[in-house]
Amino acid sequence: MENMGQILEYIARTNLFNFIIFAGIITFIIIKLDVKSKLEGARLSVEETINESETTKADSEVKLSKIEESMNHLSEEVDSILNQSEENAKLVGEKILEDTKKSAALIDENAAKAIENKTVVLKNDILRRASLASIEVAKEHIIEELNRNKDLHNKLIDESINEIEGIEP
Repeated sequence: MENMGQILEYIARTNLFNFIIFAGIITFIIIKLDVKSKLEGARLSVEETINESETTKADSEVKLSKIEESMNHLSEEVDSILNQSEENAKLVGEKILEDTKKSAALIDENAAKAIENKTVVLKNDILRRASLASIEVAKEHIIEELNRNKDLHNKLIDESINEIEGIEP
């Protein structure tokens, strides 16, 4: 049993020695790697990310609030746009109707002038034709009268000669 006590004492001393060496190595590694500052840096990075997330969340909530407010007034805006569009359509329709009436009046006026001009042309043409026909009838009548009455023919020739002689050179 004594032997067992020595073995246990040996194991305890060896384990204690190993523990001290292990603790020293861990301490050295912690000091050398500056784990504390790295952990602090990681903690600060996480805090910064959390702060950015909270800021982004607040901005998103503000945007959402504006969108919700805009959505609340959307039907009013649509109604307003529709009303304005109807008013514009009525005004455009009235303008088109007015322009169409003016164009129709101008067409009527131009048609009346064209009819009047054509009537004048036709009247003049009829008068010209009637004059030509009258002249032709009169010519035939004179020729016929001259052929029937030879004395009249000679009398007219004599009068013409007398008139020519009466003209002073």
